[in-house]
Amino acid sequence: MKRISGGLLSIGLAACGGSGGETSPSVNLPEARRQMTAEIIGVSGEVIGEAVLSESVHGMMFRLHAHGLPEGWHGAHLHTVGDCSDFSDGFKAAGGHVNITGDEHGLLNPKGFHLGANFPNLFVSSEGALRVEVFSQDLILEEANDEDGFTFIIHINEDDHMSQPIGGAGGRIACAAFNPS
Repeated sequence: MKRISGGLLSIGLAACGGSGGETSPSVNLPEARRQMTAEIIGVSGEVIGEAVLSESVHGMMFRLHAHGLPEGWHGAHLHTVGDCSDFSDGFKAAGGHVNITGDEHGLLNPKGFHLGANFPNLFVSSEGALRVEVFSQDLILEEANDEDGFTFIIHINEDDHMSQPIGGAGGRIACAAFNPS
């Protein structure tokens, strides 16, 4: 992911609820410079939700709606390749974390964090539902994205925001690929 520039990451809103089989409500966000939608794929290759990226002059908003995920906290990162096809291998084709600053991993890391990959943990309800919006202030796409896109990955464990290289977040359990149009 070469075309991202940015600043501080922050969480906008995190809310969970509803039954695991709900369909995603239609996204009705303020006017965005660019908006991209991607299916969220689970470890069995099934579509388990939707991710919507909305870009503004202030940063990027990701709105996620998913079901069928394990209850609890989960790490979330952007990865360098827009490929979720190898679900049976744990979404390894998505590559490593986007790291445009070359810093270490972790929002709590005193050495800094790699902008573009680190997000606060996401919470999944006891029904397996995820409803969340995360915002990356000043993180913008200068172009739609590079030739191989990027992914939003959800991990099995929560991110401790310190350990290298992925904060102890463990395996990848869900993947949303954003690719050039």
